[in-house]
Amino acid sequence: MGSEFVRNDAGWLDVGRRARIGLPEAIYAPGKADADLVALIEASLASGEPTIVTRVERERAAELAERFGLRAYPSLTRRAPWVALAGNPVAPVGALEATVGVLAAGTADRAVAEEAVCVVETLGYRAHLVLDCGIAAIERSFRALEEVGDAAVLIVVAGFEGALASVVGGLARQPVIAVPTSTGYGASRGGETALWSMLATCAQGVVVAGIDNGFGAGCAAIRILRSRSASR
Repeated sequence: MGSEFVRNDAGWLDVGRRARIGLPEAIYAPGKADADLVALIEASLASGEPTIVTRVERERAAELAERFGLRAYPSLTRRAPWVALAGNPVAPVGALEATVGVLAAGTADRAVAEEAVCVVETLGYRAHLVLDCGIAAIERSFRALEEVGDAAVLIVVAGFEGALASVVGGLARQPVIAVPTSTGYGASRGGETALWSMLATCAQGVVVAGIDNGFGAGCAAIRILRSRSASR
């Protein structure tokens, strides 16, 4: 049991988690001192396990990415307020059915959507990201669905009233994971309106992650893909 954990001054790192449940421990950046964050990234990379660092603030993302050779989601050139960083990716899974479609209602939802993409790609699966396909011009939503028609799982990321999740859930055959975001004005209440709308959807079988939780949605998609592979 002890060999599944690495301990340093920053805490315990669960390097055996992927062997147990198929998903590695991720490192949540906010609130961590720079030295602690660096120590955890070093331990994770040294273990050989896939390394995912979530919610890295713009101020330190570039330094960490350069220091450790990590890939940023979204790209640092986009100057998003925060990014996910990834290293030690798993070798790609070759099957066509190992693709996750990620639909972001607005470009403002990109950071959350790319956090999901980060998880999917780092763990060896393909992600197909479609941006700005919200229901304000619903023809875009229909075209986006055509783009991801061959995907095995769909992740729908939307703020405001979160309606894209219901539209996709009512049209798509794939499992649908909805992610409400904190994008929106006034009554969107920092993502609460989209959250309740997604939870109350009459589209059957749509499951909902927490507000802005692209990481959790990506992990759920991986669990679905792994169970599909195991059942064959």
